[in-house]
Amino acid sequence: MHRALLISEVLSEIFAHLNENRIAGKKPSSLEALARTCKAFHEPAMDLLWAVLDGVIPLLGCVARLHRLIYSSGSKVSPDLSCLFLFASSLNLQKRLTWDWSEGVDPLSAHEAHRFLEHAARVRSLSISCSEDLHLFALLPIETCMFPRLLSLTFLVRRLQHKYLYLFLSPALRRCVLSVVTPELKSLATRCAALEHLSVKTPEWGQQPVDDRILLSDTVRLCKRLVTLSCLPLDWAAWKHLSDLPSLLKVSVRELRSAFRWSLNRDIVNFTHFPNVTTLSFNVNTAAYAITVMQHSEFPSLREFEVVTDVLPCVEAEQLFSALSQCKAEQTLGHIAITSLFPKVSKPSCDSLAAVTQLLCFTHLRTVRLNLHHCIDIDNDLLLKVVSSWPRIRSLELVDSKMLPAVTLRGLFAALRLCPYLHTLRTLVNAANIDFDPAAESFQHTTLQTLDLIQSDVTDAEAVAHIIFSVLPCVDRIRTRKDPRHGTVYQTRWDEVNRHLKDLKSSEVVGGDITGTVTES
Repeated sequence: MHRALLISEVLSEIFAHLNENRIAGKKPSSLEALARTCKAFHEPAMDLLWAVLDGVIPLLGCVARLHRLIYSSGSKVSPDLSCLFLFASSLNLQKRLTWDWSEGVDPLSAHEAHRFLEHAARVRSLSISCSEDLHLFALLPIETCMFPRLLSLTFLVRRLQHKYLYLFLSPALRRCVLSVVTPELKSLATRCAALEHLSVKTPEWGQQPVDDRILLSDTVRLCKRLVTLSCLPLDWAAWKHLSDLPSLLKVSVRELRSAFRWSLNRDIVNFTHFPNVTTLSFNVNTAAYAITVMQHSEFPSLREFEVVTDVLPCVEAEQLFSALSQCKAEQTLGHIAITSLFPKVSKPSCDSLAAVTQLLCFTHLRTVRLNLHHCIDIDNDLLLKVVSSWPRIRSLELVDSKMLPAVTLRGLFAALRLCPYLHTLRTLVNAANIDFDPAAESFQHTTLQTLDLIQSDVTDAEAVAHIIFSVLPCVDRIRTRKDPRHGTVYQTRWDEVNRHLKDLKSSEVVGGDITGTVTES
């Protein structure tokens, strides 16, 4: 053996490269063979082979009694050899196994558990999505840590099976994804002091006990090193705790559509300052919860802000935008996305201009997505005012599907003159009113590549195609969405525009292709 292979760093680099190819499926792995080659190769190869597991079946296959059940198809592989390659065939193996393969099987004995734990100590990342075989660990002592070096755990099992969660909690655990909130959750915070990333992905229409939010909030307050958090709405005491964590960078709140509404107003006793949070998102039934959080908080480092809500009346939109404008993120915020899913509001209930202009203070915005109903009446003046305040904008979506399109082609191109870096635009345009003559204008926007005009109307398809071809040379086609109110009328008309545009592109003089890029100073 070459003496270079005696250097552990060199050996680790070689094995890591082989492991990357194995995971990516580029070629058959040689790690199994290397693990059998010599003692020097055995440990590092085995560590990599067992580092990432999808389920515990590969480890259970190393137990002689269970090995016979798992390989009931007649394979002659012995348990001693299974520890070298059972991980490699685990996906195919699980497809062959029935969901109840372990039903009625006795739990692991102390001796069998020792065999299981020999290789469990090598696992760094584990995903559990089937709970049928967890009862095999029922006899293990409560202080047992099956995976002492585990860094990442995804535990998506039924509520009743969460009683086995403690067996998977490692002092080294950094990332954890759970499917429900249960009393066992508190043991996560106490046993995993190094936890940095916590996500509770509760099923959308799952049953949620009333105490879950309180339990979750209590658990979050025990976590001292969180970097990212994704969970159900929290009480204000938990938000106050999060504001004291200098490590916290990202918070995502997702409310179940079947959940009861929880107001924060009664909980708030002070103002909170989140000095380092860069990403904040809410997916909620109504905007009330997000508005309350924003009205009582400051996020001076905020870069990304997103809200998805079922219904967003104009009054609440103005409140949300106003609260966001007061959170001290004028110099940092670069991404805003606010979406209302259902158009249940019948008509505007406030000044739609006032709602949008609350966001004009964020002059460093690069991405804006506003998809609302009865909230923003977009016309030439508003569009011009918006892009004048966002000179660095690269992707812009201003959509209010319940308002008639008032932006004309002249207004659209006047706005584009002020945003040289824009590459994606989605809005409504009244293309039926052709008020722009490309022959009289010497203007081209060579950065815009994606233009989505949704349900915009058009009458003269050929004229519109010629204008787009002349002014927007990098736009190959206009994207549109079917309007349920008018069937396929708009779609058919814009298909015709795209056919004319394609013909113009095809007849373009060879060598005259226009490609433009703008470099921001």
